[in-house]
Amino acid sequence: MNPELLRNLWLQFSPERLIAAPLILGALFALAAFATDSWDIVGRVASGCYLVIAYLWGTRRAVNVLADEIAAGTWDGQRMSSIGPWTMAWGKLLGGTVYVWYCALLCLGIYAAAELESGRRAALVLNLPLKITGALLVQAVALLLALVLVGKGRRLSRRTVAFAQGGALLVGIFGVTSVLLPLLTERFGFGVADKVTWFGFVFASSEFTLLTQILFLAWSVVAVYRLMAGELQVRQRPWVWLGFSLFLILYDQGLLVLGPNEALSLRFLPALLVAIPLYYLALFAQPNDIIRYRWLSYHLRQGNWRSLQSLLPLWVPSLALAAVLSILVAVLARSDLQSLAEVERVARLWSAPIPAGSLSTAIAFILFMLRDLGIVLLLNFAKRPKAPDLAAILYLIVLYGICGGLAMAAGATSLLPLFWPGAGRNALVVVLAPLVQVILAAILLQRRWGAQDRALQLRPAA
Repeated sequence: MNPELLRNLWLQFSPERLIAAPLILGALFALAAFATDSWDIVGRVASGCYLVIAYLWGTRRAVNVLADEIAAGTWDGQRMSSIGPWTMAWGKLLGGTVYVWYCALLCLGIYAAAELESGRRAALVLNLPLKITGALLVQAVALLLALVLVGKGRRLSRRTVAFAQGGALLVGIFGVTSVLLPLLTERFGFGVADKVTWFGFVFASSEFTLLTQILFLAWSVVAVYRLMAGELQVRQRPWVWLGFSLFLILYDQGLLVLGPNEALSLRFLPALLVAIPLYYLALFAQPNDIIRYRWLSYHLRQGNWRSLQSLLPLWVPSLALAAVLSILVAVLARSDLQSLAEVERVARLWSAPIPAGSLSTAIAFILFMLRDLGIVLLLNFAKRPKAPDLAAILYLIVLYGICGGLAMAAGATSLLPLFWPGAGRNALVVVLAPLVQVILAAILLQRRWGAQDRALQLRPAA
């Protein structure tokens, strides 16, 4: 049996806790039954209790299963044990929340009985898997975020635990477990979409939500395994992240509703709009310490490609994917003059700067991503970095939001190419403005790298 799961079973179950859960929940359901004499009300109470237990309590336990071990000083010992990453991953994911699921399944049983008594037997076939996969998804995301924070050297304090739990709940409420994505097929309408068209197949909204939850749950479990393998010093390569990026782009493509005569660039543009955020997610989610990049530089000089792949940051395939899509969209848009004219018409309508040219805009996008990479690495390569990622996010907000907004409000459109990719009429300026920033960031990064080299050199004894 999984030793991590067995350990959590011993820790979380006791005769008192086994008896307490059915007694307390049974008293609550009995009160609802005697007060209302309605199976429908009892089912709603049981469903509400399930949501509170499986989502709120479950996400907290999924994070605390790691936070408690770090606080107790047992996490380092587990990392040096012989337990494999897959055993550790699902042992913590299910074992850490096993008592939560004990209570949640009691609520789910009462909910199922109430639905049967109310004559809604057919609804159970879909509602039960929806509730179970939704709760498993948010718990997996909570553990995933906890592992990301631990991997970046952050302590799992109350603030970071709340952050991981809140992020997981946002995924459950506003993400793939809600009707947000099906709304895209309704042209951003309001209300719940009854039908969802995905790659030409028509799904009921609840069926598509279940399919989405299952797909993203599978990827979440894979991500937990990969992060756990990283914590256990098992070599990882970035190609799984590339596979997830391609999956997410493909998933989004299935929701697009385009006519047969629509421009091909309109299909690749949403793919680019997915690839760019994934690049920044990879850039900030993974540690960017200078030691990793020194090892990367060493294996690159030695030509050790196997070790090089295991050290390759996740942002490398994401940057390559975004760059390829940028050039592809530019080439397709250039050949489709009608769609380009439509973009310019909308830009004039909103008094926004018109892109100087599709190819120059694509190059500017790539250069801006490289500039942002330089800013992030520059802050992470400091001698004593303090919250470098937070500082980098603030710098990017200032550059893109505040400086770009001020230039726009002041009417200084000639300065916009410095802050927004593709903003301007002159193609040469659109490219040169971010290129100068990339060169400046590279020079500063080279100086910081050299300063770290000199600091690491052994000084001769006096």
